[in-house]
Amino acid sequence: MAFVLIGIVIIFLPYYQQWVNPVDPQAQQQREVSATQAEPEPPVTSPPPTRIQADINMLERETPLASKEIVITNNKYAMVLSNLGGGTVRGYTVFEYPDHEGNPLQLLPDESAANLNLSFTNIYQDPSRLEYIAFDCPQLANFKDGDTLFIDREISLSYTALSNEGVRVEKNFTFFPDRYDFRLHVVLADYMQRVSGLKYTIAWENGFAITEANAADDIMYSGLYAQMGSEMAKLELQKAKEGEEKRLNTDGRTDWVAFKSKYFTGFIAPIDNKGIRSELTASKEKQSRGLKARIDMGLSKNDYHQDTFIIGLVPAEKSLLASYDMGLQKTMNWGGPIIRPFSIALHWLLEFFYRLIPNYGVVIIIMALFIKIVTYPLTQKSYGSMKRMQLIQPKVQELQEKYKNNKQVLQQKTMELYKEEKVNPMGGCLPLLLQLPLLYGLFIVFRTAIEFRGAPFFLWMKDLSAPDALFSFGVRIPLLGTDFNVLPIIMTVLMIVQQKMTGTGMGSTPQQQQQQKMMLWLMPAMMFFLFYNFSSGLVLYYTVFNALTILQQKYITNKQIEKSFAESHPAPIRKKAPPKKK
Repeated sequence: MAFVLIGIVIIFLPYYQQWVNPVDPQAQQQREVSATQAEPEPPVTSPPPTRIQADINMLERETPLASKEIVITNNKYAMVLSNLGGGTVRGYTVFEYPDHEGNPLQLLPDESAANLNLSFTNIYQDPSRLEYIAFDCPQLANFKDGDTLFIDREISLSYTALSNEGVRVEKNFTFFPDRYDFRLHVVLADYMQRVSGLKYTIAWENGFAITEANAADDIMYSGLYAQMGSEMAKLELQKAKEGEEKRLNTDGRTDWVAFKSKYFTGFIAPIDNKGIRSELTASKEKQSRGLKARIDMGLSKNDYHQDTFIIGLVPAEKSLLASYDMGLQKTMNWGGPIIRPFSIALHWLLEFFYRLIPNYGVVIIIMALFIKIVTYPLTQKSYGSMKRMQLIQPKVQELQEKYKNNKQVLQQKTMELYKEEKVNPMGGCLPLLLQLPLLYGLFIVFRTAIEFRGAPFFLWMKDLSAPDALFSFGVRIPLLGTDFNVLPIIMTVLMIVQQKMTGTGMGSTPQQQQQQKMMLWLMPAMMFFLFYNFSSGLVLYYTVFNALTILQQKYITNKQIEKSFAESHPAPIRKKAPPKKK
């Protein structure tokens, strides 16, 4: 049946074309007369390109001889724009955020594809291959390949070309001097009998290059997103396996597509007409990744169509993304539902203090002090309970000696003593429970917010978003890596001091006492290896917080509890021994 239908289509296609485009007999006769009066070998007007002609033209276009790349530069970036494909992006350098060696940050891979290329499928189901066609741009006629156009005011560039199928394509760019984003106005005409499906695609093929020293982190916290009304589809590499390519296609209204690395976000957002479909493709390797985002746009049924887009390659700043009023800030991962309020609140608090003191290292110290003050009433009671546990240890030991052969009575008498002395054996857990959501929230802030990328503190601490490496070992050491980091060592020493101040041997049984002695070393050692390769901003916060806790315990909590305990437990009056007889 399929072959029969194909045969019918082939047989009746000429009649259909004649019916759709009828030939005026009088005009045909005039053309024949004109042809006989012309030269013996007149030029023949080419009919609409057939499939074979289109393939030949396409091959003729696949030559770099007519290509021209112009560097578009403003106060924020330098972008390499090629006339192949009509203004396709082949390079992008950010000025404000240098790489880990201090050079201007190259945001795209060295050999980038035709980003922002338009494509469609012709009536023969072949791709348009516009990326091989050199578009004409009158404004750049006097520019040579590699020249720079500096954007000191709002400037527009218009690229125009005719596709191999005969579709007229225009891509009009508008650039601004102090913005990361720019506008792209697309016009297509004469496509009704040349384009299949009445749609075209605009695509970003390369995502972003690996820009961070820790490539694994940069790859892990990247992904692709598509906003569809009130819902957002996402494809994140955090959940992908190495060597695996993941795809996510969506149908229906598409407000924008976005691609994100750890600290940068790119997006394509149609303004007037929304997209009709999106295609997201992600792949992950050990030291590389692939991010492709495509959005399909519908074509009008009148042989003329135009769309306007906002294109942005911007730092992933929450306020900047929110300023576009499209929900782009939702591409930033602030943690799960429980942790998200903490991370967002901590980020706001850090920004608030930074507006007062423009040094994030000092801001982190101030915030540690601020959180210590806010949590003081809760931690004071907890640390006080731990100190009282130390002070009543002689009584606990008396009970242990008295009821050493009756564990049930020992446990009962011990709990009665705790109740009498207003001691909570679990009180020491409260500070840790308070710290966990704050520490996790700060961990998310330092690995998400670009404000801390490259933010220095002092001396060797040059990047609060990375470990505070003093020097390199030259080799990779298990559990530590290649660098010698100072702050984790200071943090661990302070933790041991704090543990000793809390006291050991306070359990009601010898086994519990032994466990607490083990925790004196086990907990700091575990935190040392856990925090060793974390961002120095997070380790700085925890180090300062531990130092403040030691001061609180030594000079406030312990003195108050010792004074109170002495008043409620007066020392027994000892009778003087009678003088010895001579």
